[in-house]
Amino acid sequence: MAEEPKTVDIKDMLHFKTGNIALPVLETILNTIPFELGFCDENDEFQWFTDNGHRVYKRSKETFGKNVLGLHHGGARPQVQELLKQFHAGTKDNFEFLLDLDGRKIYISFYAVHDENGKYLGCFDFTGDITELQQMKETAKVIPPMDAIKAKEAAEKSTDKD
Repeated sequence: MAEEPKTVDIKDMLHFKTGNIALPVLETILNTIPFELGFCDENDEFQWFTDNGHRVYKRSKETFGKNVLGLHHGGARPQVQELLKQFHAGTKDNFEFLLDLDGRKIYISFYAVHDENGKYLGCFDFTGDITELQQMKETAKVIPPMDAIKAKEAAEKSTDKD
């Protein structure tokens, strides 16, 4: 019988189907992303969050193991409870919304996490202040397609020869 491949070895290397990465490097990458990420397990207990300076909502290690419903204000609890119910049942895979908070535009999304057999593993959340991204969208130049760039370069070369 073939031995199952290890997913983490003694050197803290994570082995994925798509490649390998050291656990400390992955943690650093996750904490470099300018958004907050979190995870609650199949029992709806909060287990993990990224720890960077880009927090919209303050979190602490004291929240580990606590039921996620207790981490939301009373007005949001019924919606969170219904969403988790749908995630568990597999009738909904994600939920996203925008929120105006203290003059900032906040994007929040939740994702049901299932294994390859459909077993519910938990809920992953993504929260980010997208105020600057929206401003960039409003003011940024559109990058021209490569064909337009090549045509412009060709035209410039032909005028240089004249």
